Amino acid sequence: MASIIDGTTGSSIAGNATITGNLTVTGTATVGGIPVGGNYDLVAYTSPTTWDATAAKAAGLKAIKVTVVGAGGAGGPASSTVTNNSGSGGGGGGAAIEYVPVANITPGTKTVTAGAGTNSFGPWGTATPSSPTATVSATAGTAGVNNPSASGVPVSGGAGGVGSGGSLNIPGQTGGLSARSNDIQSSYSPGGNSLLGMGGAGGVLASVTAPAGVDGSAGNNYGGGGGGAKILASPGNVTPAKTGGAGAPGVVIIEEFY
Repeated sequence: MASIIDGTTGSSIAGNATITGNLTVTGTATVGGIPVGGNYDLVAYTSPTTWDATAAKAAGLKAIKVTVVGAGGAGGPASSTVTNNSGSGGGGGGAAIEYVPVANITPGTKTVTAGAGTNSFGPWGTATPSSPTATVSATAGTAGVNNPSASGVPVSGGAGGVGSGGSLNIPGQTGGLSARSNDIQSSYSPGGNSLLGMGGAGGVLASVTAPAGVDGSAGNNYGGGGGGAKILASPGNVTPAKTGGAGAPGVVIIEEFY
């Protein structure tokens, strides 16, 4: 038999309670003063906009969880004027995650910066211990570079971005080294990964017949770094320069709890 408590009667249970069967609550059930149950909404922003805290609070908002990922860096290009040239991979975007109780959120619209470069949310109102500026932010990965040397000595990939203002701040992965001249068919120069995106592959040549070249692959959403390009050629060969893959844009994700 179901146990039924009518919220209009002011019924209460003191101490511990064991319920066998179903529990039906008419009204609002609270535990420790916090209402139980409710709705949930998630919105992913990929371009600059605003978030309406006034409307959310009026609808009964209890808290938000904010996840921010910065954009990925572009992969480095390859030049046809340098023998067996390549570019290094772009760094993955940084990330930050923060939980904000409704008491810390003031009314009004809040800034959402999403897409290219550094992504961020806030300020939302009253700072939290883990976010003293009341803003969650993640920088973009650094772009990969062209290897200017004909010796084939690898150069470093772009640095990963960094997160700030979150209970969790997660760096992006550094982009891969540029390919060496004797690694024509190896998958060097990948873009760095982010929390929510894989880096693009570096240029891979299927043939060692010169001249040949491959562009780097783009990073994957959200925040993956672009792969570096690769050329197998000697100066004088008619081989167009190759471009590194584009870094993937970042994202701001707001999860609303009602």
